[in-house]
Amino acid sequence: MQSLGPARGHARVTRSEDLLARGIAVQRKSSRVPALSGGRRLVSRGPKRIWLGRLAGERTRGKWLGLSLLFLASAVAYGATIGGQTERLFNALTNGAARIAVAGGFGVERVTIEGHRHASNAEITAALAADPNTVMLGFDTDAAKARLEAVPWIKHARVMRLLPSTLQAVIEERVPYAIWQSKGQTYVVDTEGAVITPALREAYPQLPFVVGDGASKHAKALHAELEDFDELTGKLLAALRVGDRRWTLKLVSGLEIMLPDDNIGEALKSLTKLDRDRGLLDKSIAFVDLRLLDRVTVRLRESTPAETPDDAGISDVPTASTKPTPSDGKT
Repeated sequence: MQSLGPARGHARVTRSEDLLARGIAVQRKSSRVPALSGGRRLVSRGPKRIWLGRLAGERTRGKWLGLSLLFLASAVAYGATIGGQTERLFNALTNGAARIAVAGGFGVERVTIEGHRHASNAEITAALAADPNTVMLGFDTDAAKARLEAVPWIKHARVMRLLPSTLQAVIEERVPYAIWQSKGQTYVVDTEGAVITPALREAYPQLPFVVGDGASKHAKALHAELEDFDELTGKLLAALRVGDRRWTLKLVSGLEIMLPDDNIGEALKSLTKLDRDRGLLDKSIAFVDLRLLDRVTVRLRESTPAETPDDAGISDVPTASTKPTPSDGKT
């Protein structure tokens, strides 16, 4: 294409015009659309077309990168399996996920405890086995419940997760019922005979005192029989379990009352009648044997005079036992 110069009037071909004549687009400072020359169609490659081409290339590279990473991960997993490192690799992945969860606010940040009085906070916290690095979503509440109920004072427990970061433990403690002595050691036991904790008897003076094998498990049944005999229980020092089948009551005065295997209530009624009619419990007697069905046997203290006539009729009063046993000694 030619143009006339305004000054000299002769034809002059510029470089831009020469390029346009060849059908090549030329970037101009003007914002106008490039002109067409020689009947050819010019294509302008703007930034949008260039960007799309670049994005397509990046997607292709991304796919290759993903395949490469997948291959690498498969190779690592295969190598760990062959080398026996699967567990270590799994633990590493698990720990990494746990750290991410804790960092995201799903770690144990608070523990609330309800219903405890005797069990210490340290015992409960140790049984829960939770700390700030423990992941809430992975915390085993059933296992924590079992650990809590293994604490001697705790009878029942309930553990709940309050997301995102609170553990709540609701405690039901055992109720001290009696002091049990066995093999020279004393313990606090509940109504079921479960040992709560070693303890001195003097620390629980209001609790009944029972002695012997099986005494802890049968203490509640015995004291249920004694509830209607307040005068007797007021003088009671201890209840001794004999052969894990019957009881001997020891009073503060030193008197021992040998109860039958069964029908304890009827035997105690006979004893109460004798005491009301003849003042039996106030006499200087070593023991009263209520084990036989047809008689009550008493033995005076060795330092006292012989048996008085009033005392002679005591043995004629029947008791409630249905299992006769020799009356000349204790069992």
